[in-house]
Amino acid sequence: MAMEDFDFFAEEEEEEVAEDEEEVAEKSNRTFIILVAALGGLLAVGICAFVIWMAVIAPRMRSSIVDSNQMIEATNEAVEATATAMAVAAVEAAKTEAAAPTATPVPTDTPAPTATPRPTETPEESDEAAEGESLEAATATARPTATRRSATTEASSGSEVPDTGIGALGIGALAVGLIVALFAVRRVRRSS
Repeated sequence: MAMEDFDFFAEEEEEEVAEDEEEVAEKSNRTFIILVAALGGLLAVGICAFVIWMAVIAPRMRSSIVDSNQMIEATNEAVEATATAMAVAAVEAAKTEAAAPTATPVPTDTPAPTATPRPTETPEESDEAAEGESLEAATATARPTATRRSATTEASSGSEVPDTGIGALGIGALAVGLIVALFAVRRVRRSS
């Protein structure tokens, strides 16, 4: 009888151990499922944000760029027309001055110079004169500068990363974040 009692208690202990293992496995599975659901939700939010960006924000950005390019082109055309008109007016003025007869001056006797003191200029008068001269020089030599007409993109040579998207730094940060998340999920799963 002693032998039978021993076998009976061993079976009960095995059943209790099996039940404890099932509870631990169920608890770790529940934690893993919760973490997977959270990551899936984060992915869904990211996809939704990308779709919204493609449907709403990107077309506005494109139309803004087109409007900006049209304004730049209109400004360039106006500057070009003004420069052409100024050049034509200068050429016509030069032709009329050259074509008009001029009277030759008759030499006259000039009186001998006398020693008279010259009034000194005040700083304000000299500044005004300098500003007037610089303004005349600037208007006589001013030439309009052209601005860019339209934004064009160059094809990538293949060895460079284009300056669009998240870039190399962003990709590296995402990779590190995913690796950290992987190790965190494994550690939580093992500890449960």
